[in-house]
Amino acid sequence: IYQKTHWGTQALCDHFLRQYGCVGIYTVAKQLVDRCLICQKVNKKVTREKVSGGRELATRPFQSLQVDFTELPQIQRWKYLLVLVDHLTHWVEAIPTSKATAGTVSKILLENIIPRYGLIERIDSDRGTHFTSKIIQQLSKALGVEWAWHTPWHPQSSGRVERMNQTLKQALTKLMIETQMSWIKCLPLALLNIRTKPRSDLGNSPYEMMFGLPYMSNKRDIVTPEVGDQYVKKYVMTIAKILEQLRKKGFLPQTTPLDFYIHNVRPGDWVLIK
Repeated sequence: IYQKTHWGTQALCDHFLRQYGCVGIYTVAKQLVDRCLICQKVNKKVTREKVSGGRELATRPFQSLQVDFTELPQIQRWKYLLVLVDHLTHWVEAIPTSKATAGTVSKILLENIIPRYGLIERIDSDRGTHFTSKIIQQLSKALGVEWAWHTPWHPQSSGRVERMNQTLKQALTKLMIETQMSWIKCLPLALLNIRTKPRSDLGNSPYEMMFGLPYMSNKRDIVTPEVGDQYVKKYVMTIAKILEQLRKKGFLPQTTPLDFYIHNVRPGDWVLIK
């Protein structure tokens, strides 16, 4: 598993323990990661900081997105990636572009994202001109999208998409080292790697959060014609139930806004201090 994915310790454990049991698997996985020369060269040290206030809670996929441009070495006419991260599932889309402009953002939203995932309620981004221009304001107004811009000089506001930019670059670098191919050719595999990697906060992958089943590359169910209709009905009901459970699960780790009431106590109320 590790040689194919280069996942971190916790993701390896979560994926392995779905089908097998093993005492001391965390130690084994950590040793694999620590001994990998590619990962030691590419991975950055993670530091945990105090949790800040969050955004409005998302209850369905692609209800709320965070977007950003990241720059990569130019390959032919491709120089940028427009990265979009779903707030609920952490599903990522990364589209190569030749320019980082408002026109490019509008075209990708209208031709790639909305036809595939439906209308978006909220998008947040930094204050780059490609996100604050009149074109974007007109588009968001026409579609009924609330477009929020991050606080200036506060990079934590873009935390999720900035971390995804780093994750994408790390995954691309590892694939480029292993395959000797350009990042544009490695991008589909890098996205597959990220989408099928178990999340550290839930133990489920973005793929599962979107489709209700873990990503399976080999196993296929064989359905006979006699039970085909019954199978489809049962499959749909099962997927609907699993998706509901997973998305409720994804609702929990979201950081609530600072004005979100988590209890019925208000300023000025009397409380008992034990």
